[in-house]
Amino acid sequence: MVFGIVTLAATVPLLATSTIQLQNAANDTKEGNGQASINASKTNKCHVIVLPSSRMSSDIKNAVKDRRLILKDGVVKLSQQNEENPPHHKVTAYFLPFPNKEYDGLVSTIDDMNMLNWIYVDADTYRVTYGTRAEAEKGHLTGPMGLTLMADGNSKITMDGWDGYMAVEDENGEWSLYFDKDSNGLSDKIDESHTKRVAQVELQREMLE
Repeated sequence: MVFGIVTLAATVPLLATSTIQLQNAANDTKEGNGQASINASKTNKCHVIVLPSSRMSSDIKNAVKDRRLILKDGVVKLSQQNEENPPHHKVTAYFLPFPNKEYDGLVSTIDDMNMLNWIYVDADTYRVTYGTRAEAEKGHLTGPMGLTLMADGNSKITMDGWDGYMAVEDENGEWSLYFDKDSNGLSDKIDESHTKRVAQVELQREMLE
């Protein structure tokens, strides 16, 4: 069963911990720490823009740019290029402490009723997916999720301290998001016979008012 804001509000110790962390970040911000300012915005909702890594060829960059993350068929995928209103729900994410863990996880609304799921990495395939807490806790990778300040002043979403995300295009032309946990280009994790292109990407937050 998916969960909503009311359910999350009942987890008082978790939210209290998060509040303390955010208060500490706010205090650091007064000292001029730009990264602390980014951390203080963790509970603000955002869409997610996919940026091709500078290491990619121009062809790959052109293929991946101008896309946002969407939720489709239980996994996190990339929208079509320049698609402002995709037919599938756009990732609308923010950070929350993951239950019984000492780190933040990432949640997203999954519908217009603002029901929430956790975003996590499948431990077997390394594909980024979404589901309930019960599903996420079945040995999958739920964090630590974090933020890094970019050179242009925006922020990008990291996992386990780095942005090892990859977009993989299947034979139908759809791009899915993966996390290169072993830093080996997803060796043995993707089926090359059904894969057209692979791109290293970064995930930039697009803040919502």
